Amino acid sequence: MANPTIKAIDKQTLTKVIRPALDAKLEELSKELGIQITAARATYDPDGQAGTFKLELAMISESGEVISRERQDYDKYCSLYGLPEGGLGREVIIYGERLKIAGLRMRARKNNVLLDTCDGSGTQRVAPYKLVYNALQDMKAKSA
Repeated sequence: MANPTIKAIDKQTLTKVIRPALDAKLEELSKELGIQITAARATYDPDGQAGTFKLELAMISESGEVISRERQDYDKYCSLYGLPEGGLGREVIIYGERLKIAGLRMRARKNNVLLDTCDGSGTQRVAPYKLVYNALQDMKAKSA
């Protein structure tokens, strides 16, 4: 019987050892099944004997875009916030940074609009809907 390489399940082990290995396997499984599977929040007990990962599943559209809960919520609830229908992917400039609208975070009280950066880094930002609404109005006024 081989000795296990992991001595304890703690923050360091979860972030540096387990998550990268899990992400690689989930990427393979995602390609095989044709959906996106990602590891989300991780927890561990103080004794270092047990831990958990939450998995998030999302369908992929025919155009190759991930159909996340935030995207679905934007389509359903954008009018409640005064945001334009079909506004997903629309670029806005907030504090000098170019961002694309990626969805609505319905459980968030303040920063409820999810934004993707346009620099190709794949990072995301969040902002209050009023800030995004005002940025859209500014862009509309400049184009007119």
